[in-house]
Amino acid sequence: MDMVTFVVWLVVTLLLASAVFLVASVMERRDGDDDIRGARAFVRDFRGGLRRHRSAVPKSVDTDMDAFFAANVEDAPGYVDADELSDVLHRAQGRVRLPHHSSTQDRADA
Repeated sequence: MDMVTFVVWLVVTLLLASAVFLVASVMERRDGDDDIRGARAFVRDFRGGLRRHRSAVPKSVDTDMDAFFAANVEDAPGYVDADELSDVLHRAQGRVRLPHHSSTQDRADA
């Protein structure tokens, strides 16, 4: 009985996985003049992936650290701007209300 349950769930998961691949291939919008879409495009792309050369490795790129960091310089402000963050913290500090201890002292005296 346990083996039958396992096989049923295995078949269900494989069917769901294939349905996800099929939906993803149908939803994909292709650029260019490719007229094949849907399930045929999925099968063609799947076969093309199986046929690709496993030995094809991308060429390595040798570069020094100075060139690497010079190529990745951003002119826009960073994700977290220090001035903006400090302004927000100052405004939040002004809104914070500290608890007053006078009410607890009044209860203790009574």
